[in-house]
Amino acid sequence: ITDYHYLWVAKVDDVTQERPKASETLPFYEGKNVEVWFKITDFDLISNDASLTAKFLTEMFVDNPFYPYKLKELNPFSSGIRFPMIVQDKLDRTYFKDLPFPRVTGENPLLEESGQGMEMKNISQTFVIPEENFKKLPQSIRSQIMYAEILLLESTTGVRRDRVKLEEAIHTYMKCLEVLLNMTVINHLKREEGHRLYVTKEAPHKLLRSPLDKDKKNLMRLKDFKGVISLSQIKMILDSPGFFDSISMDYVFRNRKKFWEYCRIELRHTIKNESLLEMKIAFNEGLHVKAHDRELILVRNILLGVGGKGVFNDIVENYYADEIRLERTA
Repeated sequence: ITDYHYLWVAKVDDVTQERPKASETLPFYEGKNVEVWFKITDFDLISNDASLTAKFLTEMFVDNPFYPYKLKELNPFSSGIRFPMIVQDKLDRTYFKDLPFPRVTGENPLLEESGQGMEMKNISQTFVIPEENFKKLPQSIRSQIMYAEILLLESTTGVRRDRVKLEEAIHTYMKCLEVLLNMTVINHLKREEGHRLYVTKEAPHKLLRSPLDKDKKNLMRLKDFKGVISLSQIKMILDSPGFFDSISMDYVFRNRKKFWEYCRIELRHTIKNESLLEMKIAFNEGLHVKAHDRELILVRNILLGVGGKGVFNDIVENYYADEIRLERTA
């Protein structure tokens, strides 16, 4: 169990769809549609540090008959997955074998101290991203922002800047931007026109302008797509509201007009002028990023809002404009 900061392990003795007695679970679950129950007989915290948790997750993989795809490692951006999921451990570790007493009853120093992550969370919430906006970001993005801040901090602790960690931090921010745009632009498209729009099944996934002259066996409807559409594909949509032959993007976003105007004018301008797209492609392909250290830091500041409002703030405030207005007047 993880929030990408802490990592807990549990000893599971049974998995069932039958609802347990009220005395065997928590009042929290009352009235909720829980499809799978786990009988847990032991529990332990093995990481309270975002960097260490990320390392643990890279040692988990998926290659089993329960899923139609394979993942070399786990991270918050693993696409198309559904939780809970079956994973394997590359190191085949055993946590609860032949112990004389339950681990949950023993002392654990990780519970007494907080590893790197909590401090970064406070910085993200109070200095860079207002709390009301930070809470609207999905947990995976919040955790990755914390992780990137830790990498950024670690990259500057030595006498010389650690370029590898710096690039990993900026790449993480870029992935956050890509995922956030998938959760806003692409998810809105899915809801409104997902039955009429198509995407290629094979990675890299591409949105089709028109599927009329294509072999449908290699395509899937956007509404059924569970993966991540790349930043370059999203920019193509922003560059041309007439990208799709069958629909008008201006019409699709008629109920989120403010958000669409922001994407078309400000966000599109930022992606182009700050070379975010070229940088993201270079990161994805493992190429050397030619930007100077100060340019990489500038990307972080532009996305988070250091010295300005920030792209993440703008996306949240424009997409959830009606909700935020109601919250402020309540």
